Amino acid sequence: MKRFIEDIKKHDAAPFLFLGSGFSRRYIGSPKWDDLLKECASWTNKNYKQYVSKVKEVQSDDPMFLPHIAKLIAEEFEDIWWNDESYNDISKENENDIKDYASPLKIATARYLEKFNLLNYQKDMEKEISALKKLAENNSIDGVITTNWDCLAEEIFGFERFIGQKALLFSNVLNVGEIFKIHGCITEPNSMIFDANDYDSFNKRNHYLASKLTTIFIEHPIVFIGYSLRDSNIREILNAIIYGIGEESLKKFGKRIFFLEYDFEDGDFIYTTMPVDLPDGTLEITYIKTHDFAGVFEALGENERKFSAKLVRQMKSYLYELLLTDDPKDQIYVASDVDSKIDFDEIQFVYGAGIIEKLSNTGYSVIPNDELLKDIVGLNEKKYDYKKIVEETLLTANKYHLPVHYFIHKSGLDISSIDNRIIKRRVKSHKSLLNSKRNVENINQFYKSLTDLTNKEGIDKSLEYALYIYPEKIDKDELKELIVSNINLLDHGKTTQKTSIRKLIKYYDWLKYRKPKKGELILKNQKTEV
Repeated sequence: MKRFIEDIKKHDAAPFLFLGSGFSRRYIGSPKWDDLLKECASWTNKNYKQYVSKVKEVQSDDPMFLPHIAKLIAEEFEDIWWNDESYNDISKENENDIKDYASPLKIATARYLEKFNLLNYQKDMEKEISALKKLAENNSIDGVITTNWDCLAEEIFGFERFIGQKALLFSNVLNVGEIFKIHGCITEPNSMIFDANDYDSFNKRNHYLASKLTTIFIEHPIVFIGYSLRDSNIREILNAIIYGIGEESLKKFGKRIFFLEYDFEDGDFIYTTMPVDLPDGTLEITYIKTHDFAGVFEALGENERKFSAKLVRQMKSYLYELLLTDDPKDQIYVASDVDSKIDFDEIQFVYGAGIIEKLSNTGYSVIPNDELLKDIVGLNEKKYDYKKIVEETLLTANKYHLPVHYFIHKSGLDISSIDNRIIKRRVKSHKSLLNSKRNVENINQFYKSLTDLTNKEGIDKSLEYALYIYPEKIDKDELKELIVSNINLLDHGKTTQKTSIRKLIKYYDWLKYRKPKKGELILKNQKTEV
């Protein structure tokens, strides 16, 4: 255990726990995925094996086999939901929550899973549960990521909850004192990643999730609990992240990953490195196998910090608001003896030394360029005053190369009132974005559209060549998706990748937010001169 805590303490930030189905099964006895589907099948008065025999799309050893069974059960159950009198009450109660054929089964499943909670915990697990609770009490972890639907993590740790991919992507998450439920939650049944269609949709957007998780994985140690190393969901997430960070960072990244597995035979404590082979590289992680989970959690609890994750989260939230609004909220200070009974809305704190008014006034000059770039593609939830960004931020020395169309649009300012230095920096044409007269015609002859380019090429060439695709062949939403799905490269990619992302955001800014000149028509067949 000593090596474990020493390795954890080598990192500046506190760990995140990544919790799988084995975690809930261990502490509250929740069913395995196939056992849950057998229960669901019983609600249709059909044998589970009937559904198994109907799945033709994939083989039984494919990770998508069970989601396909879930889809068949959901289709069968929809009719029962509406026509079986035993479901009258629950169907009326939830009639506004029916989104598609799968909603009835998700709602019924969520209701069934409600009984698996901390009130009905496994009695022989009391010591481990107590040790887990102390991780939050001792400020030893920063947050939790989970694919579980139940509310066990919330009950144990009491952190702020974010449900589904959209909440993680588009809420003002601070990566401290938070629980990210990436597969949904029983409190919002339609958010649950349940059947084959859900997984298809989830996997199409997995790159968005990976880009958001990369920041957490790069900044925090990650302790996996309740997963198998063979779990396809985890392997896909890890692969997407290592692709984004580049081969040279693999070794450093691997040292942040700790995989905890239970030893059912009560053998010797194992603490070793283990290679995990993924499609885009081999990740060397720390593997822990033990019968004594309580000992691991107690060791992790030795990693104490002065402030709780809840308070740190509140401090970060206030600091963002302080920097980006005119309201300094009076004098602010930090109280180190804050406990869970305090109303955090009433807390005021000092974050460093200086005058609050001065900090508030200078905040707009120190907004990082990459945060502003992310804002253009909708990946920044901070409350900016766009008038200040145009009048102050964009005029600071290191902001010269930033796109400006978006910020002018958001500010609502009349063009005549904007500083001429900003006006001159507006992109005038596609041609002005191109630094070289490379074979633009050839690129556009070979690739019929942006989609055609991304289908034919790997990510590096797609990012590089996309800038040269003619505007009339670009779908703005597709360009945005290409940028957002690779936005993690802005922080952790190679220099060439970072440059490509920044240029594409500038292209998107021009395509989406430029104001056409009076009388100007953007024609379908209009080509860029080079």
